[in-house]
Amino acid sequence: MADLFPYKLKLWENPALALQAIFGRPEVEPGDGRLDYLQGPHNPFEFAQRLYSLESLQPAPVRAMATDQPEPYSLQWFLDIENQRHSKHGRWIPKLLEFAKHAGEKLLGLGHGLGTDWVQYAQNGAAVIVCTPAATQLELVRRNFEVRDLKGQFIQADPTSLPLEPSSIDVVCISSLHHGIDHPEKVIEEVYRVLKPGGKVLAVTPAYYDVDYWKRTLFFWRRWFQPNRGKNPLRCRRRYSAAQVRLLFSRFNEMRIRKRQLRRLEVPHVWRWIPLPILARLMGRVLVLKAFKPVRELTIDN
Repeated sequence: MADLFPYKLKLWENPALALQAIFGRPEVEPGDGRLDYLQGPHNPFEFAQRLYSLESLQPAPVRAMATDQPEPYSLQWFLDIENQRHSKHGRWIPKLLEFAKHAGEKLLGLGHGLGTDWVQYAQNGAAVIVCTPAATQLELVRRNFEVRDLKGQFIQADPTSLPLEPSSIDVVCISSLHHGIDHPEKVIEEVYRVLKPGGKVLAVTPAYYDVDYWKRTLFFWRRWFQPNRGKNPLRCRRRYSAAQVRLLFSRFNEMRIRKRQLRRLEVPHVWRWIPLPILARLMGRVLVLKAFKPVRELTIDN
């Protein structure tokens, strides 16, 4: 594997657009119409730090590159992201996304990020297919698999038109419904089409009623003095309530939705006496859905 992999990709010709393609547009934008959110990062190491921060669910990138940090895009770099992403605040991820439950099954990964969750399925014996319209993201996900000597199938395609046969997939894992998707209902229709009857969909998407919503609603006077207070660059512009998610996946059965992902430092002091697991279920940043395609299609002609 070439050590100069990130430079050969030439991500730096427009790194901010590459970030947006991989993780979606952030909530914070200037109010005067200027595209300031497209102005950075400005060099390969800064780009790698931003990727690291977003994928590991950290609130902000490290400001300085420490000399003992692993080479960006190396195996250790990806492993460090994995350790941070799935520990402490993200302990819910391996359990709710069922990394160890789909050995021998064909799993389709859709959405944003570097594939940190999708490689877990491959390590546990699933045959993973990754589909994304962003070439930059696809190459980084491929790199994440290759440095671990894991096999996968990587397809550059629009999620509203998947180049897959009907009823050919056992499990679909959607890392975010907001990621580059103007019509999420069309994506859900495609997911329904490619899933086998009885197949499972696991979806994580930004929650509308998260901690920032409640801070800005209940402490509304703060907006008069600091308009961007409570806004978080990790918080995506398109978010969903549980009712909206249920409506999107209305064709599926046995639906269950949970709310997770919250840091105590994000919670106003007046609420910090409440146990964090309870707060996460009330005002967490993401909704996690689990549902099944109806089995009735197997017996519809009987």
